[in-house]
Amino acid sequence: MVPMSEDKLTGILVENLKKGDLRKISKVRSRQASLYREVGNNSYRADIFISLSTEQPSDSMSFNNASTSFIAIEVKIKDWKQGLYQAWRYNSFAERSYLALYEPYAKNIDIEMFKKYNVGLIVFNETEVFVKNRPVRQTFKVVDEYSMDLRKKIWHSLSTS
Repeated sequence: MVPMSEDKLTGILVENLKKGDLRKISKVRSRQASLYREVGNNSYRADIFISLSTEQPSDSMSFNNASTSFIAIEVKIKDWKQGLYQAWRYNSFAERSYLALYEPYAKNIDIEMFKKYNVGLIVFNETEVFVKNRPVRQTFKVVDEYSMDLRKKIWHSLSTS
């Protein structure tokens, strides 16, 4: 097997999600979905960032309402433990976070660790996406200043790009 870079694997996963596999990680089919690559701040940078909205965003505060939710995905070739840690950090600004592993290397994974840290697990290949663990959707409250500040900065970076 020819080794692939994480960038190439991220591209493969994005294409699978665009072809319809996004429905496998987001049960709400009536939402608008926008996929972005390499989104975050200086500390956290998700390989894939998905913004789901039930309405067209109209103002800079759309990140903080019931009609918008975020999914963050960390893509790793094979280091699932490091990937789990990185994806777990995305829980500070995303309703759901996932680690995505390339199928040939997705072996000897401790699913209980993913459940413990509320991180989803996606295993994918060139043509298909499999959800092995689905995280519980988080709810963000305005009183959590740190998370709200991260969400606001990320939303601003998306709206100005």
